[in-house]
Amino acid sequence: MAEPTADATAAHGAESRRDFLRILAMAGGAVGTVTVIWPLIDALNPDAASTARARPIVTISDIAPDSVKTVQWVGLPVLIRRLTDKQLADEAAVAVSSLPDPASVASRVAPGNPHFVVVFGQNTGTPCELEGSNPGDSQGDYGGWVCPCDGSQYDVLGRVRVGPAHRNLVIPRFSFINPDQIQLG
Repeated sequence: MAEPTADATAAHGAESRRDFLRILAMAGGAVGTVTVIWPLIDALNPDAASTARARPIVTISDIAPDSVKTVQWVGLPVLIRRLTDKQLADEAAVAVSSLPDPASVASRVAPGNPHFVVVFGQNTGTPCELEGSNPGDSQGDYGGWVCPCDGSQYDVLGRVRVGPAHRNLVIPRFSFINPDQIQLG
């Protein structure tokens, strides 16, 4: 077996160094690219204030029985009503098949706390805000909400009862954080 010549050993050493320098340059370029790009990507994340607005926490312990609290969320009014036992019993006695948009009591009340109803306060027929949330407002024949534009009437569960609207009030996504607070979104 022949010994490697000095030229062959020098050429192999130069290739090894060149490969090492190439890998080192590519790794440095990758680290530099990430260092420049990461702040740009991170700037696209929402800040804490935006996150809080997107998923607001609402205190419900201050809502008296048979009253409504209105909060604004994503530019729409959200109505939170605390029902009495009598209101729940009266609504359970309504024949669901007689409603324009049939819905049971269980499908309209808050899961785990049937004394609360949470709905968007905008008529499903015409996009206007409902009356019945403030003292002195007309609550219609069903004790819930009335649309001043088209006369549609909703019961305390947000089910449409009469009028041109054919759908119940929309229930937003929400969850109970504790017995005194809910989080929208």
